[in-house]
Amino acid sequence: MDPTTISRSSSYSRLVQDYQQKEKQQQVEPGSDQREARQLEREKQKVISQLSKRDAEVRAHEEAHSNVGGKYASAPEYDLTEGPDGKEYAIGGHVNIDASPVEGNPKATIVKADVVEKAALAPVQPSPQDQKVAGEAREMGNEARVELRVIQTEEAKATRETDKADEAQKAEPVDSDSEDTRASSVGLSGDSTDNTPASEDQNKPKSFAFGLSLPQQFVASVFQQQNPAPSKAQQLQSKFDTLGLSFPPEDPGQQLTTSA
Repeated sequence: MDPTTISRSSSYSRLVQDYQQKEKQQQVEPGSDQREARQLEREKQKVISQLSKRDAEVRAHEEAHSNVGGKYASAPEYDLTEGPDGKEYAIGGHVNIDASPVEGNPKATIVKADVVEKAALAPVQPSPQDQKVAGEAREMGNEARVELRVIQTEEAKATRETDKADEAQKAEPVDSDSEDTRASSVGLSGDSTDNTPASEDQNKPKSFAFGLSLPQQFVASVFQQQNPAPSKAQQLQSKFDTLGLSFPPEDPGQQLTTSA
């Protein structure tokens, strides 16, 4: 996770190599005095001190990445070198971290991006590579926020449409039976001011259980229509039938007689 530490680790490797070369040279030259031996010893302690400091920095740096990264980060891996004292020192290292988005889940991607960004910037002195990883994680989180906002907008729109449909279904429907009953009641009341169109049932004749008082003139007119006055021919035939004569008379000389 920190390529810059590799370049820095190479400098520590050269430091160790330089010391080892001097040490070998002194061993080859048996005439070297105590002063040179003490100088070499001082260089040895200096190298060991630098390696120890570097080891602590590398381990703290990579452990910070790993601890904050949690399940998204791997355990630290170190580049080790053997010091003049025979011990191994960490002069470089890295932590693998999963910085990919969560497929189909922008909320989880936002949470993950936040963790990755914090993990990348966890060390006291983040390297340029750490800064790059943090920027990529931040961009991933922003893209997920936009995606989430779009999804929430669509869901809110669908919810509003569903609520409108539910309200329409809950609205009380018109009761046709009650409307017919109300119209029939109005028709029986005899209210001539009601302009409501009559239904087929209302147009059918209705029988009433109460008496009607009709004008005498109207009754006489109806009676005459139902019992018209007999014509003159009918009156003559009736008279002939009463007298036992045939009508019309067969004999022109037949006399019509009446009894007093």
